[in-house]
Amino acid sequence: MTSSAVFAGLAPRLKSQYNAALKAGSLHFTDSDEVELEDEATGIPFEVRYAPALAKKPTANKDSGSTASTADDSKPVDPFAPPYQQDLLVAEETVKEDDDDAGEGFVVLLNKFCVTPRHFLLVTKDFRKQTTPVSPLETFTAWSILKQLGSREKHLAFFNCGDESGASQPHKHLQFIPISTGMAPFDSYIDAHKPAKPQQPFQLPLPYANFTALIDPPSSASRSDLVAYLGQRFLELLDLMIDHRRRLSLSDPAALGLDAPTRGMRLSELSYNVVMTQQYLHLVPRRREKYTARASSDVDGGGEGAPGRTVSVNALGFAGMVLVKDEATLEVVKRVGVLEVLKEVGLPPLEFSDPQHAEDVGELA
Repeated sequence: MTSSAVFAGLAPRLKSQYNAALKAGSLHFTDSDEVELEDEATGIPFEVRYAPALAKKPTANKDSGSTASTADDSKPVDPFAPPYQQDLLVAEETVKEDDDDAGEGFVVLLNKFCVTPRHFLLVTKDFRKQTTPVSPLETFTAWSILKQLGSREKHLAFFNCGDESGASQPHKHLQFIPISTGMAPFDSYIDAHKPAKPQQPFQLPLPYANFTALIDPPSSASRSDLVAYLGQRFLELLDLMIDHRRRLSLSDPAALGLDAPTRGMRLSELSYNVVMTQQYLHLVPRRREKYTARASSDVDGGGEGAPGRTVSVNALGFAGMVLVKDEATLEVVKRVGVLEVLKEVGLPPLEFSDPQHAEDVGELA
């Protein structure tokens, strides 16, 4: 059985490579001001970062860690294809489930444009579509990295899937950021609302659909057991999302942007975000990528003023972290509240008053 650690010694390599890339000018760090907006109803300490310099940042290849190019300008460049920019390349490894497994190749790249120091990416070495669900081995690799780095500094991983998720590149990748405080904004809220049966997925009492599964594998689990366990945890959440979307497509198609009830859906067409820590997986289905202020009152408190502002939201929003690029948009978020922003880009939550729904979300799977 394969027992060596996944991406062993990653923490010091991330630190040294980040410092070298920053010094060489290969990596661009954008400073930001952080504003904490604690939600009165839930107590969640949302973090809003204000980074006006990002308004001038190039939008193409924004997570680039490669120097790949193409002679055909009609084809988009894959920034995650080799040859990798050496200053941004941290590590490469083939991760195996066991000794008989061929494994899957991964590369760790620094994010070329970052707001958080040491923001990095776990990229599939072979091209895989970002619209495909995270595989059991990919989930295991991400969790193993979180566990390893957590002994020094807690990190959070996230995955954007689909056109309305805030995804930036078609080549499959998960992203990681360090949590300087040691606790992500949702950690305490999730801990306070975990079910009596911790093996069951659950929905947090929030104004949008969300599904959480706690991660607590047996201490004696082998690597292959861990791969299966983590893959199953993610699959449970994916099944719940699909079931919820199916119900909405029949009962409230407008919530999905549909004109009429429908039964068909393709997994590759769904948009959702995944947030992962060492302790939990959190999945949120999406209906739109941006929040748009609907009225002048959202912008200037009720008087005539600037037109509606937009807030782009990716998975970090559902980890409690929102990024804005100008002061006017920051004021919008302060006025309406982060939960209202998340509600508008998510789906209506499960209604437990409906007799079709059991008290435990997990029983719906």
